[in-house]
Amino acid sequence: MIWDSSTGLTPDDFDTIIEAYFEAFKESDDKFSGLAFNTFVASDEYKVFYASAQIDMTIETIIASLFVKMSEFIQNSNLKINNPTTTPNALIAGLEENFGFKSSIMQMTEENSGKMHVAIDYTPSANINYQIASYMEKTAVVASTYMVGDIEQDIVLTKGGVETYRWTAKEEKPILWKLTLTKSRNTNAVVDNQDDIVSKFLANFDAFFWIGMDIEPEKYFEINRDALYASNIKAEYSLDDGTSWSEGIYKTPYNVKFIPDLPVENVIITDA
Repeated sequence: MIWDSSTGLTPDDFDTIIEAYFEAFKESDDKFSGLAFNTFVASDEYKVFYASAQIDMTIETIIASLFVKMSEFIQNSNLKINNPTTTPNALIAGLEENFGFKSSIMQMTEENSGKMHVAIDYTPSANINYQIASYMEKTAVVASTYMVGDIEQDIVLTKGGVETYRWTAKEEKPILWKLTLTKSRNTNAVVDNQDDIVSKFLANFDAFFWIGMDIEPEKYFEINRDALYASNIKAEYSLDDGTSWSEGIYKTPYNVKFIPDLPVENVIITDA
């Protein structure tokens, strides 16, 4: 097998292995020292070495495969060490993997350093609150991190003492949408009806927005993905029930989950 620091282990091919058997066979007895390779191939011994070479190739392939898997395992282990479970990304991932809850963490600044503000998209209950705090105690949040939130859960530590974990639940707020689509004169694509446009928009919003995510209007209904028949799409939102409208990015507070509303009458389709 060949070792390379960049590519790892590479199994030998059949010719390389059989050549090694040929050289070993010649050295096994002086009478074989001048043996020609063609004569060796025609011998009964070659039949045995042929089968052995096939077995060797299989074994080397297995070893190389195990090396790749071990390398991946070591790499993943190192990533976990470099990105321990107390980091925001790991805590967010853990809450979703273990409970199915989306969550968000307030960006830490100099003013709130040492404090962790966690918001979870769920309906609080005594049982689930305990499960979340227990998960944090075992895998997610070190004792030196002070957590801030209106939900508190005490966990009795196995070695004695009590640790209090805090977070907050989602704060739902309505967001009203309006879409203006201009039909393209350069395509024969069929124009969706307004109900289908509403369905697509709401499905996209559900896929691309969750608690604490910024509002990005252009993301939820796009020409290439959703409306090949359009030459232009203007997506506007209102946070005051239609009094004022905006097309810009909105920086969502970490604990806010917007509930979208796109009435059919707010889908406007115009000719170019």
